[in-house]
Amino acid sequence: MKPIIICTFYRAPHDSQGTQIEELDLSLSKLGNKINTHNVIITGDFNLPNINWENHHVTPNSGYSTVAANKLISLVEEHGLIQHVNEPTRKQGNANNILDLVFTNKPGLIKKLNVVDGIADHNTIIIDVNISPKRKHRPKRKIFIRNKADHLNIQKSLDDFTHEYFSLNQNMTVNDKWNLVSTKIINIMKHYVPVRLTTSRYNLPWFNKDLKKCAKERNDYIRKQKYLEIQKTGKSFVTSGKTCTNTFVLLDCPI
Repeated sequence: MKPIIICTFYRAPHDSQGTQIEELDLSLSKLGNKINTHNVIITGDFNLPNINWENHHVTPNSGYSTVAANKLISLVEEHGLIQHVNEPTRKQGNANNILDLVFTNKPGLIKKLNVVDGIADHNTIIIDVNISPKRKHRPKRKIFIRNKADHLNIQKSLDDFTHEYFSLNQNMTVNDKWNLVSTKIINIMKHYVPVRLTTSRYNLPWFNKDLKKCAKERNDYIRKQKYLEIQKTGKSFVTSGKTCTNTFVLLDCPI
């Protein structure tokens, strides 16, 4: 999947000279070749309803900035962008204006676009993007569970290997000695340290190292909480048991 760049933009109505459009143009220029190789989506309130997006024609004497509108048309054509909104996003009296726009650098990037009622004076634009994340199919790894290792047999195997090692030909090279030692340690671990396989549930494309650390901390807290609940339940059980015993002793049991 190609990387996606999402840009949000707002042009103030008083920007009659299109200065903010120029700043947007500068930002897009800084992308360099990424505007061709990446998926780019630009959306926001441009406040320029005097543009006919079917033919890129600017309506003069409309009460909106012609200068800013022409600069936006130039920006769109220069960077090869496509504008997708073709119905009004703000209705005020008899005026139905397209103020909120969605641009992409690829025509097929937007699968579906709907303009629905908003919570303010602008409608809401909902888009379905024609991309899907690529899952990382990482092979499962073996993790040694060291706290369950057979330490007695590990120590015995290492002691035996120590005598074996020093009885070998000492003319061996450093690399040969290192290979011998490392291979022996790995074999001992395989025999006396249990292993488990990593799970694949964290193979989502957005699940990075920081999120994995947070998930581990969360699981640790859950385990601690379960332990505290067990302690609390155990104390309640003991208290209830004593209460029941005392009650039984105090009962008058007729013979």
